[in-house]
Parts: sequence; C-alpha cells; structure tokens
Amino acid sequence: MTKVPGRFLGYAFCVGDLLLELDLDFKIRSADGAIKTTLGAVKADGSTDFLSLLSDRGKGIIESAAKMLTGANRLGPFTVSVGNDGRQKEEFAVFLAKLPTAHDRIYAVLSKPYRLGVTKDKNAPSKVEDKKKQFFERLEGLFEGNPDAAENMLVTVLEAGGNQEISPEKQKVIEDYLKSFSVGGAHATMLADDKFAVVHDKTDERAQKTDFAAQLKKATGVSLTSATIDAAEANLSEEDSLKALVFSLQSFASGGDGGMDIESIQKNCATLIGETTERVKAFRQVLEEGAFSLVFQPIVHLKKGTVHHFEALTRFELPPMIKTQWEMIRFAEDVGLIDDFDYAVTTRAIRKIRELLKKGGAPGIAVNLSGRSLSSPEFMLELISLLRGNKDLKQYLSLEITESSKIHDLDALAQALGEIREIGFKVYLDDFGAGAAGFQYLKKLKVDALKIDGDYIRDAITNKEDRAYLRSMVGLCRDLGITTVGEWVETQEHAKLLTEMGVDYGQGYFFGKPSDNFLVEPAKAS
Repeated sequence: MTKVPGRFLGYAFCVGDLLLELDLDFKIRSADGAIKTTLGAVKADGSTDFLSLLSDRGKGIIESAAKMLTGANRLGPFTVSVGNDGRQKEEFAVFLAKLPTAHDRIYAVLSKPYRLGVTKDKNAPSKVEDKKKQFFERLEGLFEGNPDAAENMLVTVLEAGGNQEISPEKQKVIEDYLKSFSVGGAHATMLADDKFAVVHDKTDERAQKTDFAAQLKKATGVSLTSATIDAAEANLSEEDSLKALVFSLQSFASGGDGGMDIESIQKNCATLIGETTERVKAFRQVLEEGAFSLVFQPIVHLKKGTVHHFEALTRFELPPMIKTQWEMIRFAEDVGLIDDFDYAVTTRAIRKIRELLKKGGAPGIAVNLSGRSLSSPEFMLELISLLRGNKDLKQYLSLEITESSKIHDLDALAQALGEIREIGFKVYLDDFGAGAAGFQYLKKLKVDALKIDGDYIRDAITNKEDRAYLRSMVGLCRDLGITTVGEWVETQEHAKLLTEMGVDYGQGYFFGKPSDNFLVEPAKAS
C-alpha cells in the first residue's frame, strides 16, 4: 500500500469528502474521510471494485479519464453517482490524479457538488458562456504538459449551417450525445447556439465508426457540418499551442475574424493554430523581456483647466502578425495572458511614481486593468499583495477597469473592486456606455469615477440624441456621487459642451496627446 503524505490528505480534504487510493484495476486500496456515510460497508483492502459502486455511465467516465492520467496532470471534476449495493446512489464531483512517485496508483477525491459550486444537472452550467469557460479549463487540464493525451486525442467541432433554429431541447440532445463520446464524459460543450465541440479518443472504436453529424441529423433533424483537429498534429501538449487552440475555438464560437470556420479547419487547421501559436510566443516574449513602454495622457479638470492626473497607456513594438496596440491587448485577453501583462504594467507604473517622488514630486497615474484579470482569483491575490505593499501610493495610483471583451462574472469583479477600494486606491470604470450592459455594470460595481465613452462625445455638438444620452449619464452619476470623465475631447467646443453639462474632467487631444513626459500645459475649455 502506498502511504499518502499527510499534507496531501489535508489538501484533498480542503474540498473533498473522501479520498480513495485505487490500484490500476480500480480496486480500493485505502480510503479516508466520510467512508461509511458515503460508500457504506466497503472494505479498503483491495477486495472492493470502485467501478462496482458506479452507474454504467459513471464507469465509462472513470475508465476513460484514467487512461489519460500521467502523474503530471489532474482531471475533473466529473459528476458521477456513487453508492454501494442496497444504498441509493449519491452524486459526487470526482477529481482523478496519479502521483509522480506512484504510477501504479490512482487517487480519487470525491466532493459533494455544492462544495465546488457544481449544480446537480450533470455538472453542466446553464449559461453558454459558463459552459465554454468550463470546457476550456478542462481542455487545458487534459492537454497541458501531457504528450500522451495530445498523441491520442481529437477535437471535433460541429456547426449547423443555413441559419437553422435549434431549440433548447435539441441543443441538449446534441450536447449529451457528444458527451457520451467525450473523454471522461465531460469534454463536450455548446460553444454557441449553433456550434459544438467534443474531445474524444482517436483509439475509441465506437467513435471511429460514428459519423457524429449524420447520427445527430437522424436524432434531431438538424444538419451539421463537422471538422476534426488532430491534437498531435497541432502539438497541443505545448502550452502556447494549447492557448492558440482555445483562442481559435473562441473565434470559431463567436464568428470572429480569427480564420477559424468549419471550412478552414477542414483544410488547414494545423497551419492556423501554428500561426496563432507564433502570436502567443511573440506576446510572451514582450512579457518576458519587458519590451513595452508607458506613455501618459493628461486628464484635465474642466472648470479649473488644471491637470488632475495622467492615464498610463502601453506602447510596444508590434510583431508582424498583429496590426494595432488594441488588437494586441484583445489577443492577450483571449489567450489568457492579459493578467500577466496587467501585473507588469501596474508594477512599471508604481516604479515610475517612486522614481518621480525621489526627484521631488509625482502626478497621479491611472493604470488600465482588464475586467478579465480582475475576475481571476490568482491575479487578485497578486494584485492585492502588490497594492498593500505600496499603500503609501494610494493618492498617486488609481486603477481603470477596461471592458475590451464582455465581463461575465460581475459578482466576482464587484468583490475585487471592493477589496481594492478598501485598501484606499480609487477605481475608474472605462468606456461607460459603450456596451448594452453599461448600466448593469454601474449598478453592480461600486466605483469612484467613470469615463464616458467617446462615441457619445464625438458628435454631441451636432447630434441632439448624443447630448440627451450625455445629460442622462451625467445626471445619474451626480445622483450616485460618482465623478465623470469625458473621453475624446478633440476641440474647444467639445470641452465647453462637457463643462456646461457638468462633466468633471476631460481627456483628449485638445488637452494633450499621450507622451513619455508630464510637461503638459493643457488647453482651457473657454
């Protein structure tokens, strides 16, 4: 029997109800935790087959997932029903792993689904975005650093053409059918209303003999086109290639311009993923070398005509495959590198403030942070630690939350902003009004100031509808006690209009272009 170190037991029981040690035949060799209440009268001496405690579906999930364990990865959670003969089976979320030092053992942590925030509907979140997020997380867990999985896995995507309407019932049939062929029964999802993805084992004879699209047409009447990505050909065990796949699937799901549609996947998928991988490597190099600079654009008090603070904007030499600074940031968000970049920019701004203070004085500087970064628990731990360690700079540093891509977890973001403000740093909400969810954001997120999107200001001088929107935004913020900043102030007329409407601050070329110094003499509104 392999002795499990105490620290591993402690780690397991932070989230688990039961830790099982299985041999490669799935016999229970040891069990710790709520054994009797979970499994009943079973023996942990190798005489009880863990698979015998599962439903047929659960057996397939565990057997399939176990094939993918390498000692360097962890799979799950998979929701399975567990119970001894004569007892009602109960649902548990299961994680599986091997220890690097014990390849002849499989470790399973069983948790009540509610402990992990997993609902009892077969571990399937109801919202498409939640399903996609979970699917991509599991995809990374399956492939990253796991050449065996990359060698044996296929990723198939399916799309319903011809603007077919697929009812929720049919969507569920398609999703459940694909899950029945997926690794561990948990690597399939709906990417969009008419798009689906499944990860399956290329050695699975049942899958080899099955035409997914044809079978689903028989079952639902929906015509689907499919294309398959060979994980080995796409080199998915490498981290950057895996991030490229996730980016490509996101582009496929959204119908974006990443070149990933069914036809292109069929023809040259490996080439497309390879090109995206090069973009990932290029951005990662920017991070590793710190190959970016900061420029600063003034934010001006409209009535006084004085500089209140500066917004720090990043500038880096773009690789050939990326055309604009904005595209670079969006790409970093989509491939999951934005939190590393945001942290690097924040530390660079802090260093700049301290350098200026040593020389006699520093202006206020606002740093842009992606809403996605702030939704990451790992990023928040690092950021809060950084801010607490530089609490003496709270009058100089503020944080500006950008929404270059839709924020899906407003509750998590609201909690993050609350922690930042509690330390004493001010928080701005950028580009207010740019999306349909703007007022929902303002209701959920407690901020000190918001920046009104330039689209409402650009034509406000001649467009009465834009002026009406501006008045309503300014009035709402005044009632809520929130400071306002108007973007895209290009002319004296813009500055005068915003001042008359009661906007507090302005930003734009009229007051000053981004520069690497702070020697700005801003123009006045009147």
